[in-house]
Amino acid sequence: MNRMEKTDAELINSILDGKTENFAVLVERYEKLVFSFLLSRSSLAQEVEDVVQETFIKAYNHLSTFDCERKFSSWLLAIAKNVLIDIKRKNSRDFPSDDVVIDVLLSDSTKNLVDETAETLLRKERFKQITKMIRSLPEEFKTPFLLRVINEMSYQDISEALELPLQTVKNRIFKARTLMREKSEKSL
Repeated sequence: MNRMEKTDAELINSILDGKTENFAVLVERYEKLVFSFLLSRSSLAQEVEDVVQETFIKAYNHLSTFDCERKFSSWLLAIAKNVLIDIKRKNSRDFPSDDVVIDVLLSDSTKNLVDETAETLLRKERFKQITKMIRSLPEEFKTPFLLRVINEMSYQDISEALELPLQTVKNRIFKARTLMREKSEKSL
């Protein structure tokens, strides 16, 4: 079994047993999740990058405290949320930039394209519209919605990551979808 096929718990146990190079597999698995989670809470590119890096450093340093009965992704997102809160307290400034969010959303869909086709330009424009709609959602709806739609997390995992009751998560995602639908209909 190669490193990528191992479960999170198996990787963590191997890291704790001295195979520290396996932590790179966890970073590779969860970097995009942490990054998109943080983008829903901050739009400063440098701040998000710093928080992602600090999240993985803290996770590595506290790996021995991780309970393998829990989901690693939930534990990691809780760390990311706390690191972001700490950094925001220190900096207490936020200058929104939709470009950061758009670049991340488009990175997978356009990274193999060299030329900008008409279809790609239309897709980028649609992503810009969707991103603006998402950014206009109230904060309490935005994060659960992004975790569900972009990262395809289960409601239970979102509930654990955000430390919210399951029904609250379901209600917020439903409300976010309703608001997105209404905004989409208005823009047509």
